[in-house]
Amino acid sequence: MNIIIGTESFAPNISGVAIATEVLATNLAKSKNAVYVFAPSHPQANDRNYNFEVIRFKSRPNPFRKGFMIAKKPKKEVLKQVLRIKPDIIHLQDPTNICTGLLKASQKLKIPIVISNHFSLDYIVSYVNWLKPLHPFVKFGLRKYLARYYNCCEWVICPTGTVKKDLLTWGVMIPVEAISNGVDLERFYSYADLKNLYLKYHLPQNPIALYVGRIDQDKNLGILIRAIPRVLEKINAHFVIAGSGNDLERIKKLARNLKIDQQISFLGWIDHNSGDLPQLYQASEVFVIPSPHETQSIVVMEAMASGLPIVGARSGALPELIKNGQNGFLYDPSDSDDLAGKIIEIFKDKNSIKTMGRKSLEIVSSHQFQESIFKIRKIYEKVLARRQT
Repeated sequence: MNIIIGTESFAPNISGVAIATEVLATNLAKSKNAVYVFAPSHPQANDRNYNFEVIRFKSRPNPFRKGFMIAKKPKKEVLKQVLRIKPDIIHLQDPTNICTGLLKASQKLKIPIVISNHFSLDYIVSYVNWLKPLHPFVKFGLRKYLARYYNCCEWVICPTGTVKKDLLTWGVMIPVEAISNGVDLERFYSYADLKNLYLKYHLPQNPIALYVGRIDQDKNLGILIRAIPRVLEKINAHFVIAGSGNDLERIKKLARNLKIDQQISFLGWIDHNSGDLPQLYQASEVFVIPSPHETQSIVVMEAMASGLPIVGARSGALPELIKNGQNGFLYDPSDSDDLAGKIIEIFKDKNSIKTMGRKSLEIVSSHQFQESIFKIRKIYEKVLARRQT
């Protein structure tokens, strides 16, 4: 099968969409499909080691997200590449420039098309805070636009039931199926000698609370930083933040102002394919996810697959993974004291860390990425079969 996957976010971008796209393309290609990823050009791109072809389109910097690129009017070039590849199916990862070009090409050439929804409306409007009084109107317009866009496709895939419910309220009329992004259980439920990891990142032997991910305004890291002084009053803990983004310097400055920067290790971005990543989860006692806009969260599933309890915002789709009091705690996403209290509660009880970690493993066991890939391939088959009848 010839498959085109379109995305505006792909490596070296740091995002869940970029990771999900790479995992999907890699595993589809392993099944002897010819896979082509359409993505914006990027000055730091290195596409040599993939088992699929990456086709880049001329782009310009994204004004809202530093380091991200936006393809510049790619419709003609997209159509040219589609005519060359002659895909059996096209899979869109977002409703932006490259994917719009692919949607137009699919309509012109009668190629079946599916789309994944990876975001919430709250995530989008978090980047236009200066329009806060107008957010209800912005969301209304976005709902109408996205419903029209998605209804031009033949199937919508989303990561959780929470997102599926939202899509249906927007007015999406085509089939919508919730399929987990999935996680490689074998990779993250593994153990290694961590001595070199501690030396490499200069980590102390204190109990570690970990965050992995982008450091942008939608991730709400300020709440975590403000919770840390209260945690340190009760527990001699250390905090590890592995990631980068537009908000990194502001977060570092906040930590310095609170005089807790020595109790935080800012590791920078750790490549998703790095062997350091699973070891970092293993070195930690608890994983913290303060973002209120998650449509699922790949890093939460990785932490759960590593046997960690999770403390996360009671918002978005996180309650589908975090069962309050069972494999961690949910907290009020606007309340740093509530977050601190939940972290302290886990750190104070070593038996609870083990019990909650086992529950995390139990819950995440139904999110194996191989099963997710299988379900997506079944949707391709259904869409193709409908076109042939």
